[in-house]
Amino acid sequence: MLQKVKIIGAGLAGSEAALQLANQGFSVQLYEMRPHQSTVAHTGDKIAQLVCSNSFKGLGKTTAHGLLKNELELLGSFLLSIAQKARVPAGESLTVDRDLFSDLVEKKITSTQNITLHREEVVDFSENIPTLVAAGPLASEALSQSIFKSLGSEKLHFFDAIAPVVEADSIDFNHAYYKNRWERGETADFINCPLDKDTYEKIIDKLVEADSVEPKPFEKNELFEGCLPIEEMARRGRETLRYGPMRPVGLYDPEGKRWHAVVQLRAENAQKTLFNMVGFQTRLKWGTQKEVFSMIPALKNAQFVRLGCMHRNTFIESPKLLDPSLQLKRDIQTQSKLPPLWFAGQITGAEGYTEAIATGWYAAWNMANMLKHGKNNLLPHPSCIRSLVDHLVAPNPDFQPMNFNFGLVPNLEGFKKKEKKERQAQLAEESVLEWIRESKIHQ
Repeated sequence: MLQKVKIIGAGLAGSEAALQLANQGFSVQLYEMRPHQSTVAHTGDKIAQLVCSNSFKGLGKTTAHGLLKNELELLGSFLLSIAQKARVPAGESLTVDRDLFSDLVEKKITSTQNITLHREEVVDFSENIPTLVAAGPLASEALSQSIFKSLGSEKLHFFDAIAPVVEADSIDFNHAYYKNRWERGETADFINCPLDKDTYEKIIDKLVEADSVEPKPFEKNELFEGCLPIEEMARRGRETLRYGPMRPVGLYDPEGKRWHAVVQLRAENAQKTLFNMVGFQTRLKWGTQKEVFSMIPALKNAQFVRLGCMHRNTFIESPKLLDPSLQLKRDIQTQSKLPPLWFAGQITGAEGYTEAIATGWYAAWNMANMLKHGKNNLLPHPSCIRSLVDHLVAPNPDFQPMNFNFGLVPNLEGFKKKEKKERQAQLAEESVLEWIRESKIHQ
């Protein structure tokens, strides 16, 4: 009889973990609370739903996310393989049709023999079953309270924002053109909406003065730096957006003109009927959003199928609670009289889609090894995933969510910036390949 394990949450981390544990011969009980209990950001009941964006970011091995994806591919990630099947054109980034991606993940989950998908909310850890918590940053209030009460830890959260989506046929191509930055990629996949200096300045004025959904007093100063609302960026300086999501560099128009600023749109679905505003996450009131975005000439008459909004993301104090395998520290587990617990995904503070998949893979691998053999088989330190996990569990009194980046991998002295990244990428890949050979994980 197969050993039973429980996974809470069928998002990216939970789905990856479920498939990995089923592949390791466990009977996986996967719990997803939607549609019976929804969240402020999700729509419908699809599992592995992408909320903020449809992009898993870059693919090149000398980019942080490209290197992380390469590592997951070497390790046999199921969800990364599915993402490739749901891919839509977006230059050198891995961008997917959200609905197709979710459908393919659910089809894989429900067709895998050792996985049972339960559509119900889990509110505590009363069952004495080894459990992997991948409830995500939007865990239900009941489960969140149970987690923090059980762990004796303070409740932590930050606020994240979602970018608007427009209908493609409502974009005015008299003021827009297709082009990838520096013309990278085989096809021109991004729609570029150029702005002259006067228009840009007027938009900045409007953003600085615009009405936002006012956060409650306890919610202030909790924005994630990697996903700031555009109005917040505008208030930090008039040129901030020109060096961020409205950067014009490498986006000359067909006439060869370099504009003062450029708003980019990225395909939201495979049919290219919907496009999202890249980097334009916001918490502006909806009426204000329409007013501001209509100032962009190409979007003067745009039809928005979704406007931006804010939602609260919850994460645990991973440095205090988790060991390097992403398991709850034994003394805390024993003291709290909890079953063996592992954590994965954004609830650990690993911010980002690829990071969620990576921690889902890693927690599942370590969970399987501990339950089968009574010990861990951790990835080596130069690897991307281990570097990310080391950041999550290292002592840090000011712990905050973070994306994977080159600043997390072991530093190298005596190299120029580009050469340094290339060497770091090489060492990370070599360490993983050697670990795979020693661990015989594909045999």
